[in-house]
Amino acid sequence: MPHHVRDRDGDHYHHSHNSHHHRGHSHSPQPRRTPEFRFAIEMGLLVRSRVLDHTTILSLQKELSSRLTLASVRNHHIAGDSSSSNHEDFKNWTISSSLAISSKPKEHKFGLRLISPFMQFSWFSIWKAQLRTVLSVLNTDFETTITHQCSTHIHLVPTKGYWRLSHAISLAQSAVYHESVIDRLVPLYRRKTIWAKSNRWNKYLGKYPMSDALEKIASQTTFEGLAARMNWCARDSPTGNSLRKQSDFQHEGFRWNFLAAGATQGYGAIEFRQMGGITEGEDLISWITMVVLFAQVSVTKGEEIVRPFKVPSLDRLAEAVYGQAERSKVPKGRVGLIREGIFGMADLPNSTEEEGAGPDPKVITIDEDQRLRWVDKEGGGVGNTVARAKYWSLLEDLSPPEDGQIFVEKHW
Repeated sequence: MPHHVRDRDGDHYHHSHNSHHHRGHSHSPQPRRTPEFRFAIEMGLLVRSRVLDHTTILSLQKELSSRLTLASVRNHHIAGDSSSSNHEDFKNWTISSSLAISSKPKEHKFGLRLISPFMQFSWFSIWKAQLRTVLSVLNTDFETTITHQCSTHIHLVPTKGYWRLSHAISLAQSAVYHESVIDRLVPLYRRKTIWAKSNRWNKYLGKYPMSDALEKIASQTTFEGLAARMNWCARDSPTGNSLRKQSDFQHEGFRWNFLAAGATQGYGAIEFRQMGGITEGEDLISWITMVVLFAQVSVTKGEEIVRPFKVPSLDRLAEAVYGQAERSKVPKGRVGLIREGIFGMADLPNSTEEEGAGPDPKVITIDEDQRLRWVDKEGGGVGNTVARAKYWSLLEDLSPPEDGQIFVEKHW
C-alpha cells in the first residue's frame, strides 16, 4: 500500500514499500508507464580538514569517515586500489581516493571520491535528507574545493534491478539528440573533457547526420552493441593515444556511459558523467532530480521528445522534464529550483543548437595523459568499480537467494 509522506518543503509525494520486490528477469515488452529508478552518485572533490593538517590521504579519509558516522551516515573508507572494493554494501557510503583529481599534500588537500548507496528516487525526502547531511559534514568540518578535475556522476538503474533493451535504447537516443542542449547546462570545462567525451560526436556516431545516428542506435539488438556505439573511442584520439591502443575500443569516459549495462545484458547501471563538482546540497538534489526525470521522460515519451529532423530545443526539453516531474510527484518547490537553478542558468548556444560543443579536443595536457593511464589501470577508476560492486550487492538483495547468488558469482 502506498505510504504518503509530507516533504519538508510542504509538498506531498508517495512511494510503495513493495516496489523493490519485483523480481522478474524478463525483457519482454510491457506498457510504457513511468519507470521507477534507483540511483547512486559519485562526488569527486578536493578536500582539506578544517581541524587537522593531514599529511596522507588515508588519515583524511579516516577523519571524514568518523565525522559521517557521528552524523549517523553509514560509511566506510577503502584503500586506493580497486581490489578493496569487491565486497561493497549497496546501503553504505564509500570514501576512496580519486586519481583523476590532483592532490596537494603540501596544502593538506587531497582528491577524494564519495560514492553513495543506491537510493530509491521516489523516496524523495529520505535521500534528500541524507544528501543534505553528507554535504553539511563536508562543508562544516572540511574545506571543499572545486577544480576542473572535479566531477559528479549519477548511476541509474530501474528499481527492478535491470534495464530493458528498449528503455536503454530510448535513453541513448534522447542523450544523443539532447546532448547539445545539456551541454549548455554544465560548466564549460565539462563540455570539452576527456572524462566526459561526446557520445554524439564519437568516431562511430559522429560520421552520420542526426537522423541516421538515431537510427543506428534504434537498430541495435543487444546491449553489447548499444554500449559499443555509445562508448566508441577512436584509436587515434587523445584517449586512445594515451592508452597506447592499436585499434578502436570502448571507453567509459563519455557523457553517458553504457558499458556496465552493456557487458551483462542490461544488468548494470547507466552512468551520467557530465556534471561538474558540486558542494551545495540543494544544487546536488536538483541535478539528481533533473537527470532522473530526463531518464524517465526519455523512456516513456522518447518518440515525442526526440525529433530526428528538428533541431533540439532547450525549451522543449525543459517542458518535458517539468511534465515528468508532475507525473512523478516531485515536490513543486524542487521543480521551481530546477527551473531557476539549472534551465534558467543555461548558456546561449555558441554555434548551432544541433552541434553544441562539437567534437572533443585533439590534444590533452600531460597531466591528463598520465591520469588517464592511472585510471585505466584501475579498471575505469575506483569510483566506477565501487559503483559496480554496490550494484551487484543491490541485485543480490533484490533477487531470489539461489538465482541472485549464481548470477552475481557468474558476472562479478
